[in-house]
Amino acid sequence: MRPRTRAARPPPELMDDIVEEILLRIPPADPASLVRAAASCKQWWRLVSGPGFRRRWFRGIHRAPLMLGAVRSILYNGRTNVSFVPAFPFLQPRAGRRGWRALDSRDGRVLLHREQRCLREKNVLAVWNPVTDEQRELPALPGFSGICAAVLCDASAAGDNLACSSGPFLVAFIGSGHEGTCIRVYSSESDAWGEPASAWYPGYLNKEVRGVCVGNAVYFALRAITRILEYDLGTGGVTVIDPPPMSSDLVALMTAEGGGLGCATEKGCRLQMWSREVGSDGLMGWSQWKAFRLRTMKPVGCDILTLHVVGFEDGGGIIYVGTDQGSFTTDLKSGRYLRKVEGVGGSEDILPYMTCYDPVPRVASTGEGPSSAVSSA
Repeated sequence: MRPRTRAARPPPELMDDIVEEILLRIPPADPASLVRAAASCKQWWRLVSGPGFRRRWFRGIHRAPLMLGAVRSILYNGRTNVSFVPAFPFLQPRAGRRGWRALDSRDGRVLLHREQRCLREKNVLAVWNPVTDEQRELPALPGFSGICAAVLCDASAAGDNLACSSGPFLVAFIGSGHEGTCIRVYSSESDAWGEPASAWYPGYLNKEVRGVCVGNAVYFALRAITRILEYDLGTGGVTVIDPPPMSSDLVALMTAEGGGLGCATEKGCRLQMWSREVGSDGLMGWSQWKAFRLRTMKPVGCDILTLHVVGFEDGGGIIYVGTDQGSFTTDLKSGRYLRKVEGVGGSEDILPYMTCYDPVPRVASTGEGPSSAVSSA
């Protein structure tokens, strides 16, 4: 008779502190892996769903916003159609807002503009969340021949929100027409536009360059006589800024490496990156901090059709390069292309959709436990 073997004891559970440190090192660009790891056992699920872990996830190691996909505006049967192309399989694609065009995307929100049949028709803007498919229409504004707008978090009312996309927001709007220029700011707290501010500037609005928020100011680009328009959200003051010296086409406005205003210009076969900072003479000026050859930003054999430059808070970023073989993302720090953007053509108008996204509570809210989360991730 064989001696009875004792069943092996299960290994002791890892301490919570050790598990947290391990999970915090999952790359921020791969939230699906975090969901799968959390769903592997109740201990890990409890830790990841807790407020302490979420606070460290957003404000500690993974401080940069996460790009969840792209928002594209395409002309179809004579009308513009906006749709969401997700970057991760656990997000649902959104088939569109027909008759709308995407103006801006920031902090988990997409700013839409309804198509106008004539210039006298009122401007209607809406803020859309493509993840939840929620849309909020803003009060209509008078018609203008040219408009630019930007959506941003309301820092004065946001408080301690972990997910900036769920807090209060502002929309900065500038319109130009025969009767002059009008600048107004919408607040989601009051659901109303503030008093209009008038300004004069040389040139027309450049609708091809997305506005950027740096500090307490919003910046828009002007065409014809190339200039940059600064609108101070605190004082309501308007300033016109000269572009970088010897620059040709202004491609993008962005946040520079040091946290100030930055921009990208195209000259010849090079993309030049600039930052606005105080010089040795004590005056504000432009300093070039990087330049790339355009041919390094695409796979061999592709012809560049469009450039979309996106700036991040830390000065890094992604360049969308539209080619005759589709759209590709290019790293702004190295200038080398990263990957092809599936489902987006090379000539389409696209915006990145970025947010401080919390993937685990979204799955946990179903109340079905860790086992169901594995199949849904």
